[in-house]
Amino acid sequence: RGDPPPPSAGRPRVPLPRLLVCKPWRSRLTGPAFSRLYREFHRAPPLLGFFENDETVFCWFAPLTPTSPFLPVHPSQSDLFTLDARHGLVLLTALGADGEPLCLIVWDPIFHRQWLLPLPEFVDYPTVPDCAAAVLCAADGCDHIDCHGNPFRVVYVGTDEDGVAQACVYSSEDRSWSPVTSCEHTDLPLLVISSRPNALVGDAVYFLCHQETFILQYDLFNQELSMIYWPPLPKCKCGEYIVMPTEDGVLGCATLKESKLELWSMEAGTDGAVKWAIRRVVELENLLPSPPRYAISCANGVDVFFVRTDLGTFTVELNSGRVKKIKLGV
Repeated sequence: RGDPPPPSAGRPRVPLPRLLVCKPWRSRLTGPAFSRLYREFHRAPPLLGFFENDETVFCWFAPLTPTSPFLPVHPSQSDLFTLDARHGLVLLTALGADGEPLCLIVWDPIFHRQWLLPLPEFVDYPTVPDCAAAVLCAADGCDHIDCHGNPFRVVYVGTDEDGVAQACVYSSEDRSWSPVTSCEHTDLPLLVISSRPNALVGDAVYFLCHQETFILQYDLFNQELSMIYWPPLPKCKCGEYIVMPTEDGVLGCATLKESKLELWSMEAGTDGAVKWAIRRVVELENLLPSPPRYAISCANGVDVFFVRTDLGTFTVELNSGRVKKIKLGV
């Protein structure tokens, strides 16, 4: 999951002796005001690393910089599954011996803080791939330049024993889950929710489903869960998509077709019907040392995609064409 870290991780380096002898300057350079100004000036935050769940269902962290401050959330516990990362927070699930979720963990990897959340009551021994969740800043009017210390929300979506899609929201301010909202539909089969990265667009969170003809939308303002059909996309490699917000604030999608990364956006046609329109095509053949197998995720706001190949996982910066191989982390 490639959500960029908050600006505190990108503070300019200052020689240590000067910091030690000049406490006023140290306070200024490490304070939130300077951090905010630094982020506003440079805009794009540094990308320190990303989390990925491997074939054993456990997650690992891959640092992208040698000075990455991220540490294991639980050094003695490897049974963790990454669900989401956004606004400087990482959302994980702690797993039991049989792979069942035990609780949720919201983790601030920069300041090494964490919050343990109980699972929603409607969860009835789910398996991890059949549920999804999103973490986001809940501060009113926040520009998400520096969300540290702000309240947060967790949107959890899963299916009950009858296969009905349900959702509820955890509030860090109330320290409780909201009432459950359901989305019962005749076309909604059992175990449809995908744990692949979700997308926050405006006041809605979009969750992928294993079926390719529809997507689940949770309206944060009205607290409603709905199923929306989306226009068919050209068949992509491995049948996998990445949903993401576009620069102009609409729902976007990325697919990998052969060696081409295709970027799409949803827009209304002249007849009022919603359709997909291609925005950009990036040829990866000359950028990667091995043919791409599939796209894992993207880092919102910095145009960086994570692509899996037979030689490992690589980051691809769309604007510069820069490619970097990711090494396994903690």
